[in-house]
Amino acid sequence: MEEEFLRYVRLLYERGHITLLSGNVSAKSGDLILITPTNWPKPFLTPEDLVWINLSGEVVKGRLRPTSEWRLHVEVYKRRQDVGAVVHTHDVLPTVLAERIDASALSEAEAYLGSGVAVVPYIKPGTRELAEAAAEALIHSNVAVLKRHGVVAVGRDLAEAVNRVEVLADLAKATLYTTILKIVEKYAL
Repeated sequence: MEEEFLRYVRLLYERGHITLLSGNVSAKSGDLILITPTNWPKPFLTPEDLVWINLSGEVVKGRLRPTSEWRLHVEVYKRRQDVGAVVHTHDVLPTVLAERIDASALSEAEAYLGSGVAVVPYIKPGTRELAEAAAEALIHSNVAVLKRHGVVAVGRDLAEAVNRVEVLADLAKATLYTTILKIVEKYAL
């Protein structure tokens, strides 16, 4: 499981969804959660660097501390029994565009997301308040934009959660391009 997990973490890094130290990923296995460590370079992670926590957030295996957003991951798993993976990125464009993103802008996006895009007001990162607000937003949605912070996507597995991150990034690009085209058309001579 750890090797597949690391392939998805590296993919997220290579595609620019997470940075060297920011963003985090988890996958649920039974009553345990495999999660990325805090402040550790994502593309260089090894299986030994990963952390296993329980649903109380206690480390049960691993030498490093879990991501500071472990509460967010735990809260989502507690509220969504169908979720097997959570991906939290700091994608800039979806974060900046937040409420402007229209899930119906690309026909396949609606099918992949399976819901609209939830927007969570700014709450200090790493807090219980943010974890609860994000988990609440994700009860009826599979993706949420955390204002001034980033994106959270969930899925049955890592493939589905990562794909939802990428689909949301595409929707943000479509939103930006559409906005630019409208401005160009308005001012075209």
